[in-house]
Amino acid sequence: MRLRLLKLAGLALYLGLAAPTGFHAQSPSTPQEEVQQGLSAFQHGDFAAAERYLSEALKANPNLSNAAEVQANLGLAYYADHQYPQAVDAFQSALKRDPTLEIAKGFLPVSQAAAGDCTQAMPGLEREFAANSDVKLRRVLGLSLERCAIEGGDETKADEATQKLLAAFPDDPDVLFTAGQLYGRLSSEVNLKLMKVAPNSPRTYQLMASVSAAEGNWKGAIDAYRKALRLEPNLQGAHLQIAVLTLMHSPDPNAWHQAVAELNEELKIDPASAEAEYEIGEAYRKHDQLEPAVAAFRKALDRDPNAVPARLGLAKALRQLGRKPEALAALQPARESAPDDPDVHFVLAQLYRDLGQAAEAQKEMAAFQRLRGPQGKSQ
Repeated sequence: MRLRLLKLAGLALYLGLAAPTGFHAQSPSTPQEEVQQGLSAFQHGDFAAAERYLSEALKANPNLSNAAEVQANLGLAYYADHQYPQAVDAFQSALKRDPTLEIAKGFLPVSQAAAGDCTQAMPGLEREFAANSDVKLRRVLGLSLERCAIEGGDETKADEATQKLLAAFPDDPDVLFTAGQLYGRLSSEVNLKLMKVAPNSPRTYQLMASVSAAEGNWKGAIDAYRKALRLEPNLQGAHLQIAVLTLMHSPDPNAWHQAVAELNEELKIDPASAEAEYEIGEAYRKHDQLEPAVAAFRKALDRDPNAVPARLGLAKALRQLGRKPEALAALQPARESAPDDPDVHFVLAQLYRDLGQAAEAQKEMAAFQRLRGPQGKSQ
């Protein structure tokens, strides 16, 4: 009976009830009837009535056989009603009566954090976030722990909590938002410090280039990368980014030649760069230099066999050359390594159709449409 009462109240809280939904009060004659009225009020979203009934039950008989559970449910009512100091008192009273109550152990530090007392909350938040078996409550605990760590300036602890939340709740909007806020702020602080302590360093120019590129100022970005390279000729990644920006934005139809030259410079600095080889391959492929494209894509895959874009590029180039069985063999591993990539399925569908394998082509096109939508187009 004890666990059932707590579970019912907790379920109402998790469902987010925040307003009365037709609760009709009756006139209880015993403390236990007041408890039942309180739980019913809670589940209908009338938290003030729940607080009143549960408080009256405890006042009428402080020694109820289930007094600890009643106190915990009262704490939940206060928490749902944003009465956080009162929730703290209720959960503390519940735990004095029964230190094993899981709901009270979890919601006490959450309530302390919500009340603004992160110092008191942190030990409980850390303990319960690590050990509590209730998945939904662990989410609330983790978010509270993250916020308290940020407020306390403990970036390491905030990062640990954030990483665990992202692993456990990768698609949760609140988790994603708070992670973005944390890492955005940390990134801004670090970048500002970099510009302050080393305003004329290669890394600062590299940062300025990245900002310019994000703002759409591709020429300014290239200029900043070149300033960085003048200071540090072996700066890894700068030639690569210049090439990518040139290929993406330059209106000069012959600019791709300069981009390839930049990519070759990058390979002198970083011979293991699969990305540079891939970009060389794409530049050649898009300008009908198919044999050099195939060679570059194969080099990219030698450096990184899991590089799906390089497999796609290689398959496309081989298909353009008419070497379709070879193209299919090159792309098939990507179906296993990237099953949710619609472009992989689209090109596979083309190749199977080319080779007269209609059933396989239809299967791959269905996968493509499922992932991209019936109006989608492959890049």
